[in-house]
Amino acid sequence: MIRGRLLALAFLGLALSGALPLTQAHAAGAPLPKDLQGLKGELLNLNRDISQIEKDLLFPSTETAVVFALEPSSPLKIIDAKLLVDDKDVAYHFYSEPELAALAKGGMHRLFTGNVTSGQHNLKVVMTLRGANGAEQQRTASYTFTKGAQRKVIEVKPVVQATTSQGDVRFREWEVQQ
Repeated sequence: MIRGRLLALAFLGLALSGALPLTQAHAAGAPLPKDLQGLKGELLNLNRDISQIEKDLLFPSTETAVVFALEPSSPLKIIDAKLLVDDKDVAYHFYSEPELAALAKGGMHRLFTGNVTSGQHNLKVVMTLRGANGAEQQRTASYTFTKGAQRKVIEVKPVVQATTSQGDVRFREWEVQQ
């Protein structure tokens, strides 16, 4: 059944491209019969699907973004952050007062957007934070992620644990459909 349809679609494609002659009535621009009209629509849909699959396989998205966020109720204040991907410096940012106010309200800051090849990568972030007591502390956290064909977004969020004053860093990732 499928083989027959593909054969008919291929025949229709050749006929429409001019490789095979149509009857005199169809060559003059007369409308195609309904069954050929349906096959033409299927051929166009199949061509579109093949082009999309080819694009996804040949040109996967290499875009990766790393965003920085704070819990809205967090007593932590970020002073600066440095980001390394596979031990290469890719971003550094010193946070201003307006940026800190936006982060305190639940905002996110895009620390890095760049191209990362498919495969496994190591992300390392070095942050200088100011705690509720006003003391500065430096935190270093590493995270391993796997980059696939889709765009990837990774969120970095320092959090204060209830059991310790030091706290830790949480990472969350998601892929964005193209």
